[in-house]
Order: sequence, then C-alpha cells, then structure tokens
Amino acid sequence: MPFTLNLTADYHRGKLNTLGWEMTVSNALYPQDSPCRSVLKDPSSYGRHLYDYLAGFFPLSEISRILEVGGGYGYLMREFLECNPHLRPLMVDISPALLEKQKEALKDFDVMFREADFLELDDAQLEGIELAMLNEILGDFPTAVDVPAEILDPSLSPDALDGPLQRIRRLYDFYSLGRPRTSTFSFNLGAVESVEKLCRAGVPAIFLGEHSCEASVPEHFARYIFIETSDSPQRIALKGHDEYTIKMSHLQQVAEAFHYRVLRGPFADFLEIRYSDALLALLESRKIAEESHEIIFHFLEDLFLYEYLILIKV
Repeated sequence: MPFTLNLTADYHRGKLNTLGWEMTVSNALYPQDSPCRSVLKDPSSYGRHLYDYLAGFFPLSEISRILEVGGGYGYLMREFLECNPHLRPLMVDISPALLEKQKEALKDFDVMFREADFLELDDAQLEGIELAMLNEILGDFPTAVDVPAEILDPSLSPDALDGPLQRIRRLYDFYSLGRPRTSTFSFNLGAVESVEKLCRAGVPAIFLGEHSCEASVPEHFARYIFIETSDSPQRIALKGHDEYTIKMSHLQQVAEAFHYRVLRGPFADFLEIRYSDALLALLESRKIAEESHEIIFHFLEDLFLYEYLILIKV
C-alpha cells in the first residue's frame, strides 16, 4: 500500500545550523524590543508567561527534574531557570547544532544534555522526570502521508501490514481514534508515539504545544483572523524540510487512556492579547505600513493556530 513517511531527522542532524528563518512563537517573543510583546497584556517573554501559567495547575516551584525535547536555542529553559533556579533540566535534541546553542544559553546552570532521537531514547532516562515539555517540536516528528484508510478496515488483519502502517493501525485500534473522513489521510505517527511514551512512563506533568490542524478562533476575533481547519494534519513547507500540523485530539485521546487530566486551548490563553484601540484599528484596516505590522499579524494568527495540551497524571 503506497504512502510516504515524512522524516526530518537527517535535516536536523546534518543540515540545520540556524532557526533564524523559522519564526516560532517563543522565538518571536524573545527579543525585549519585539513588536509582538507590545500586543500582550504583560510584555514579557514566552518562557515567563508559560512558567506562570503552568504554575497555576501544579506546584511548579516544588519540582526539580524537568525534561525538554527539542529545546531550540535554549531560550525557554533559560527563562524557566530564571524563574526557578532549583530546576535540574535534561535537554534532549536530535540536532548537534542546536544542542551547542542550548549549551551556550544554559552555561550558567546545572543542565544535562543528550543528543538523541526522543522516540529512541531509553525509557530509563524518563525515570524521575516531573515535568516534560515538547514545545513547538511535535511537527518535526515522523508523519505518515497519503495513508490508505482501508488499513483501518476491521476485516483486514493488522498482521497483513508492514512497518509504519502496522504501527498506525495499532494506535487507531488501541486508542479508538476513529476513522478518517477521506480515502487517504495523514497521521502524526511520531507525535502520537511520543505522547504514548511519556504517558506510559507515568511522567506526572506534560506540556505539549504545536501548530494544530484543529485550531479555531473565538467569535470576537473571527472578524480579524480566518483559520482553516482540517480533519487531517497539513503540510508546512519550510527551508530544507517539511513539517506537519498536529491533530491534537489524537494526543488528547492517548493521554486520557492513561488517565491523565487534559487541559487544552490556544496559546492565546497564556499569551493574553491587549486589545488597544491602536491594535483594533490595525486589524480593521489590514494595512501593513511597516515591517512590525506584518510581524504582529503573523504573531496574532499563531496565538490561535497553535494549541497546547497540559497533561496531569491523576
């Protein structure tokens, strides 16, 4: 049965040397003079916003062992450590270039680093981890594209399938993920398996954040921003590789099967927008008079395009 497995490992291991062209939400808020900060009620960094938000759901100040997978430049973890110097992080990344960036950013703290594919990481490395964070990284994990829906037919034995198709069938059957609406579909195989890995290890708290194919805009904001949703993950073409949006409901179903309490919403929940007259006038006009306006438009869209899941072990 023909299908494609979108992989980014080779790109991240050997070709990536900068994230400068990839404007993530966290990177957009990193510079103190970022125009994106000006549209928030609290004009501070992504990491400080996220730390305060998570602290409202579990005693973040009391934990020590924290894991971040795919930590980019290390900005998020550095901001967490500035909020709580008692944290003892483990940074896991497949990219040697980005691990070097993280080591430089976190050189003043007690941090462990592992160059590894998270899906291949020994589960023993997860023992004692109290909080795991996968922020804007799930779209990099393997995604199966153009998968024939017939592989989910109950009359077809899973033993008749090979490799990734058999793994997809197992996940659909075991977690009752439902049947796609189309004859072929895309599936976030690596993202689902990574959540399964963390939940199986019993990590007490997990944060997941990524570009969602199921995102929506609240009614009061829909007049300014239009978002297309999809039943299936969608391709994002980037420099040197493709990523895919995430079907967050699949990750939620896996977590709930392991008896996690799930909190879900857009990034705008913890990056609250300050609806000033100037911002509303800019959104009404849709006129880009300067570069900062384009950056702001893109950032505001991302606040709703990106969804988070907070998983708390019950």
